[in-house]
Amino acid sequence: MKVQVFLEAGIAPAAVAELGGLAEQAGVETLWASSFPARREPFLCLSALAARQPGLRLGAVPISPFELHPLKIADSLLTLNEMSGGRASVTIGGMGHSVMRVTALEPTRRVTAVRECVEILKCAASGEPVDYQGELYTLTNYQADWLTAPPPRVYVGANGPQMLKMAGRVADGVMLSDVPLARMAEVQGYIDAGYVAAGRSSAKPRLANFFAWHIHADRKAARAEARMELIWRGLLLPWHTSPFLGEKDAAFVDEHRDAFLQAFLKRSPEIEGVPDQLVDALVDNLTFTGGPEDIEGIATQINEFAQAGLDEVTLKVHGDVREALALIGGRLVPALG
Repeated sequence: MKVQVFLEAGIAPAAVAELGGLAEQAGVETLWASSFPARREPFLCLSALAARQPGLRLGAVPISPFELHPLKIADSLLTLNEMSGGRASVTIGGMGHSVMRVTALEPTRRVTAVRECVEILKCAASGEPVDYQGELYTLTNYQADWLTAPPPRVYVGANGPQMLKMAGRVADGVMLSDVPLARMAEVQGYIDAGYVAAGRSSAKPRLANFFAWHIHADRKAARAEARMELIWRGLLLPWHTSPFLGEKDAAFVDEHRDAFLQAFLKRSPEIEGVPDQLVDALVDNLTFTGGPEDIEGIATQINEFAQAGLDEVTLKVHGDVREALALIGGRLVPALG
């Protein structure tokens, strides 16, 4: 099991470079810089780290072909990959709600757009001439003949059936988001279906799962923080919550999602109108939350994910990143052994 760390958006390049050193010391495989409106650009933020920490992979996430043409994504990704000696990764997604709110864009045919973007990136990374004619995107007379590094890894951000099947057809990896253990077999089935249908000869895509990491010395404060952030855990959709809540309570949570959003906006752990036992179940099943004394139990959960086919756990750290890296390196990574 590889451990990855997902940084808050917009951390300055100098700070990213410092955190990269700590991440490698902690045994982290990939440091992901996230993309978010009105925050520093992730490829540029990672550039200060590219020539350092030779054992650490560098990733930008999520990048959408609705925001940038695949041509520009390819140029940025391949430049970072060359700077880092072949250690770059990218996660291509269909566009997040935050970007949609800011831009008023309404992306359509997301699966096709993401597939074509991935295909273009992989063709571009070959260094060979590219003439690609898709349904949505075209790239002609393109050749990155300056490439010397091994190709970057291209992930697809996916939870739904069609995106998962497509990722199985074309991607190097799949990044899930907040997927509970009970859904892993279903997810694997979709990916495998795409992989087999494509007749791929390469290894199956690597499988990562994004999980919130709310671990602090003050366990009570950690759980309060997790409660405030719950609206973003799979957007609390029943597909994510019903395996452990049951259909009735999952529908109740879905109907009360605005209460979770208000808790986030007010930075309050109180979820109005939702019983505490439901909130606690969401925290326990959709996040890694608690104090340092809970890390051994979290390692057990992650090992269960590994047995279900997970290759990488991607931890979205909250609060003090240095504190988080110290705990990840000092307690979590050794427990995963």
